[in-house]
Amino acid sequence: EMRAGMSYFHETIWKGVPKFLRRVDTALKNIGINERVPYNAPLIQFSSWMGGDRDGNPRVTPEVTRDVCLLARMMAANLYYSQIEDLMFEMSMWRCSDELRHRADVLHRSSKKDAKHYIEFWKQIPPNEPYRVILGDVRDKLYQTRERVRQLLAHGISDIPEEAVFTNVEQFLEPLELCYRSLCSCGDRAIADGSLLDFLRQVSTFGLSLVRLDIRQESDRHTDVIDAITKHLEIGSYREWSEEKRQEWLLSELSGKRPLFGPDLPKTEEIADVLETFHVIAE
Repeated sequence: EMRAGMSYFHETIWKGVPKFLRRVDTALKNIGINERVPYNAPLIQFSSWMGGDRDGNPRVTPEVTRDVCLLARMMAANLYYSQIEDLMFEMSMWRCSDELRHRADVLHRSSKKDAKHYIEFWKQIPPNEPYRVILGDVRDKLYQTRERVRQLLAHGISDIPEEAVFTNVEQFLEPLELCYRSLCSCGDRAIADGSLLDFLRQVSTFGLSLVRLDIRQESDRHTDVIDAITKHLEIGSYREWSEEKRQEWLLSELSGKRPLFGPDLPKTEEIADVLETFHVIAE
């Protein structure tokens, strides 16, 4: 189900979002607003229930939810990776801001000589192409991000450290924003508002996970878990408490620093499933 749903993003939605936002830009201009929609204020956000909507469905296990999240992250990394070299082709100019040139010099000194697994720009990028140096580093991290997720999907572990990959969207946006600011400050606003702006809008819209996953479960299953915890702590039955007492206890536990329960909590199969789902969410 998830693979079928993701095909809509790959075939239509991915390229459709920047096209739609450009139409919005045109509509704003037609009514006298000569400003584009900011790339960091996405008008559209996507969510999905596939792999997260359980409501008692025994087939949607924590393992399924984890695999669905990893699959979406791998597809997002692959889509970004397929576009980054197109950006590198466009960004051949040498004129840039001092901020970008300094970053490019640092990256160039620390970069590897060659990278044979790339089709284009596999030799070390010269320092007189600063935008390509910056985007080349983004490409390296996208490649590592994709490969790390692929390994986690296949084996459950990865030998690629987290430091070598993108772990949040801010890390991904920062070098792209640096390129955008530099182009604008050097009089190349038309180039900045081309493919780079589309790419920034895609990153702001889809993030690293492509879609936000809705995690749903029948409320009685959550009640069973909390009831098992309160009985284990010998403070009563959560299920039998009034709504006011439930809220009072939950708020006191949320404000405390100690763990709610330890590894010795007795678990049925259903309770273990709910708790493992929360572990997956925390990852």
